[in-house]
Amino acid sequence: MKRAFMAVVILASLVFINSRADALVGVEGRYWLTDLDADLKVTDNNITGTDIDLTDDLGMDDEDFYEARISIGLGRHRIRYAYLPLSWDGAKTISKSITFNGRTYSANTFVDSSLDVTYHRLGYEYDVIDALGNRLGVIFEVKYFDIDAELESSTISESESMGVPLPAVGVTFQVGLPVFLSLGGEVTGISVGGNGYLVDAECVLNYKPAPLVTFSGGYRYLKLYAEKGDDEADLTLDGPFVTVKLRF
Repeated sequence: MKRAFMAVVILASLVFINSRADALVGVEGRYWLTDLDADLKVTDNNITGTDIDLTDDLGMDDEDFYEARISIGLGRHRIRYAYLPLSWDGAKTISKSITFNGRTYSANTFVDSSLDVTYHRLGYEYDVIDALGNRLGVIFEVKYFDIDAELESSTISESESMGVPLPAVGVTFQVGLPVFLSLGGEVTGISVGGNGYLVDAECVLNYKPAPLVTFSGGYRYLKLYAEKGDDEADLTLDGPFVTVKLRF
């Protein structure tokens, strides 16, 4: 699934670039300071897993992350891709028994844990309005979450992986302000009934001191709830971010 997703990213980018010589490429680097709120349940061999609070039960702490984004624009059309690797580690003597992937870690056991989530976004944006620094657009995306969790004690080591592909739709906007400033934001999401839902939203203040350079700061909220069989993942991240964007 991951190889197929990356192949689509590369192919779409090449086709879009080659379609017109004047396509505009934007590259963005982002640093996001996040607060973590996450729960995980993994069931195996009909042994129901425990609803694990990753912060309270396993001692995982808030972390900050880098994200890379690229967009290829032509007039009102844009192809967008974003890559966000997320990773947390915990080390704690657990206060209650935890069942994970069919194995039980007894209370008062020291447990090392990790959670790795890679978030890919591939999307198409069409700007319905694009005039005088003001934009209003619609977004159609395919999002993919690659989730890997591991718990290890002195006697037990278990891990589980979950891939979560999701289509999504959304809107984006930008309002031009005086002194090289603009205010923008976007929200994308989807609901798939009892199998899960996703919301990814942000607002941002942009400063553009030169035509091809933009500095930004804002706030982002990301919520993912996914069920796969009897496994569940519930992840919420939010916090401020800063970005630098170059266009060429």
